[in-house]
Amino acid sequence: MSHSTETDEKRHREYLFALASIEGIGAVRLKRLLTRFDSVERIFDAELVEIAQLPNFNPILASRILTVRNKFTELRQKLDELGNQGIKVLFPEDVEYPTLLNSVPDAPTVLCKVGKLSEVDEQCVAIVGSKRPTAEGINVTLELSIRLVEAGFTIVSGLANGIDTNAHYGALGVNGTTIGVISTDLSSIYPPENRDLAMKIYETGCIFSEHPFPTSPTPANLVLRNRIISGLSKATVVVETSKEGGAMHTARYAQLQDRPLFACQWDSHNQHSEGTRQLIRTGALSFLPDQLDNVIDILMHPERLQNHIIGTSIEQMGLFEHQES
Repeated sequence: MSHSTETDEKRHREYLFALASIEGIGAVRLKRLLTRFDSVERIFDAELVEIAQLPNFNPILASRILTVRNKFTELRQKLDELGNQGIKVLFPEDVEYPTLLNSVPDAPTVLCKVGKLSEVDEQCVAIVGSKRPTAEGINVTLELSIRLVEAGFTIVSGLANGIDTNAHYGALGVNGTTIGVISTDLSSIYPPENRDLAMKIYETGCIFSEHPFPTSPTPANLVLRNRIISGLSKATVVVETSKEGGAMHTARYAQLQDRPLFACQWDSHNQHSEGTRQLIRTGALSFLPDQLDNVIDILMHPERLQNHIIGTSIEQMGLFEHQES
């Protein structure tokens, strides 16, 4: 690579990083800017009114874009600082940017990563659920996580208490690979009691965050991180959740992303099973707690899954005989 090409590429990344640092400029708005101005450099040469008149833009956002030009030195230092901390900053055009996530319309413009796992393949499955699970929910999570690892899958979850924690530990317990996605920046793991777990994940897997700058775990950030969990994964499994649980957001993102969604169908009617029952009513593939082999089987044979998604099999391919009455 010639020196000028290298310099151009570095500048391009710095401009992208600068845009991603602006409050209110997410992946969707950034794509709109790139469509309008062809290159990230030209965005900064634009007139304020040109940006302000774009759909979903306004003078405030346009002003923020043009004033960030004064912070380029500071932002370059931040990029260098992240690199020195062992944090890899990935942009959508990077080879290491996870392919499945990259195909999501609102994929993060900046994806920060720590950990030994150099490449995230497409054999990822998300396991999510309640922060306060039942003993049965924990058992199903651990068993499913272990079986998926043994079948060659990587486990993705959100490092939260409860189902997430057990999904990660299940994978680690059989020397499997697991990926955590957090809603804060990578220097402040949330919840704090999962710092040891984060270190264990770091050793063989990796942790992702879309926040290069100090960020607290606000409800909005927690919801948005769920689109990354489902976006990294070829399928999402919800073990247990209430109707208001965070896992419901991950499930909805999986559906919006046209990714298969599985939900456990429990015999007991309690708040822990209300969310999964609702998901099954709205099209999630149901499985009983003792039907984990069926989940693995479908994930190992995507053509069967495709048959179900396009609606050619009303009986869920005969694998799920138990239907909710």
